[in-house]
Amino acid sequence: MSSNHPTEYLFDHLVIMGRDSLSELSQTFTSQGFHLTPLAHHNLGSSNRLIMLDSSYIELLGWEKGKPIQRAEIANQAIGLDALVFRTDDADACYSHLKASGFAVNPVQDLSREGEFMGETVLVQFKTVRFSEQPIPGLRIYFCEHLNPEYVWQKAWLSHPNKMGHLPLITLASPDISQTAATFQRLLNLSKQSIVSDTTGIRISLPNIELHIQAVDSSQGVFIQDARLSQSPSDPVDFIIDHHFCTQH
Repeated sequence: MSSNHPTEYLFDHLVIMGRDSLSELSQTFTSQGFHLTPLAHHNLGSSNRLIMLDSSYIELLGWEKGKPIQRAEIANQAIGLDALVFRTDDADACYSHLKASGFAVNPVQDLSREGEFMGETVLVQFKTVRFSEQPIPGLRIYFCEHLNPEYVWQKAWLSHPNKMGHLPLITLASPDISQTAATFQRLLNLSKQSIVSDTTGIRISLPNIELHIQAVDSSQGVFIQDARLSQSPSDPVDFIIDHHFCTQH
């Protein structure tokens, strides 16, 4: 990817914040038939468990109970649907593109956690591009480059007892859907054909997901309303994750 002509961004993962109730949040998903990856710890001080899907995943993020949080950018995030993460194959070029587009972007950050691959302990490494000021108020967004994706999308973690394997749709609520869509267009370098208005809001089509922006009268800015999962791209939505689901524990 070059800074002048970035490739089309894929959706990478949805972050669900568990704070120091990460264990309880994980149990909520396990009880609904999801196969979670083992608990892992980042070099920045947070911990996570993942729900791996065909071309994306869901990250349950938090920290160990009783320990102070070391990551300032998540310290005050509420439990629940938290962030949208988009995939880049070149974090440095992504940074350059975002900076040239006028976004308040931080320098590329190295992120890693321990993992296991084919019976061996490995270091799972990423580069992330984050913002000093979020492009869309109320919504946390960042970009991620996977340096060793084979450590992340392992076959053993792609099979869930409930058969869910695909994340086709995330619904966002916005007090100004036109402005939100316009920012996404700049942020993700989208063509006009990728953005379609209808009677229910505005739909943004990425190669592996659709973002549906619906109008809401809210003072909190834009927020993630729900995420909808299916067994495969050709199947109807059969599982909905919303705020109530994430906080019922």
